[in-house]
Amino acid sequence: MDKPWKTILEFLNETLPKFGWNSDGPEVVMDLGSGPGYLSKNYILPSFPNLKKLIAADASACMIEEAKIRHPHPKIEYVVADIEDRSTIEPWLGQVTKLISVHCFNWLKDQKQGFQAVYDLLKPGGEAAFIFSLQSPYYDGLILTGKNPKFSSYFKGADFCIPESVRGNYDASNYKKMFQDIGFKIIHCIDEMKEDVLPSDQEYKDIFYSVCPLKKYLPDDLKEEFKEVLFQNTMKHAQRTKEGLPIHKSRTVEFFIKKEK
Repeated sequence: MDKPWKTILEFLNETLPKFGWNSDGPEVVMDLGSGPGYLSKNYILPSFPNLKKLIAADASACMIEEAKIRHPHPKIEYVVADIEDRSTIEPWLGQVTKLISVHCFNWLKDQKQGFQAVYDLLKPGGEAAFIFSLQSPYYDGLILTGKNPKFSSYFKGADFCIPESVRGNYDASNYKKMFQDIGFKIIHCIDEMKEDVLPSDQEYKDIFYSVCPLKKYLPDDLKEEFKEVLFQNTMKHAQRTKEGLPIHKSRTVEFFIKKEK
């Protein structure tokens, strides 16, 4: 997805600058969950014209290889690193001045552990900014599709990657407590419904199928059918515009936090 959703653009272009995230200082910035690098190069990098380095980290080696090919830049270091595996982030502990993560932390199995790792990555005085979904029609669609008798036999013992926030019906207060327990100062918090209109059904299908953890368990001859059923089940919990375009509506949180010591 090389054209970011409207809500992501608002976060990057409007919200971040309000909190000084257009610094001309010698920042060491980390984009955590950077994917194929489009946001890293075209939106995050320009916000810090004099930065020392932008570390674009993703747990997927395939994503990092794609980023190196499609979005190279001399100030961007693309690395395979998993915030849930401390050994992969050790080179940058205590080095980062700004850390940003866009729709990544909702995928973590242990979110508090992930936020603790962020604290350890930041220098004293360093800041982190997050946006991620608490609830989304995708999760409803995924659970329903996973129970479909045509596919369910392939998913015995599979991890559906349903976030803590969905299982525990979290709101912003759950994360405020996590941050405060770790030692962060909370600068900004929003917990609200956000909407994005997607340009086509196909893009909606492609985006959520691409992040679906179940597809790897399926034989090739069932993958397209699964993709269609996942879309239809997701749309049972979604809406369309008057023109018929799919709307992705999700409960989303934004946080800006600071490591003071």
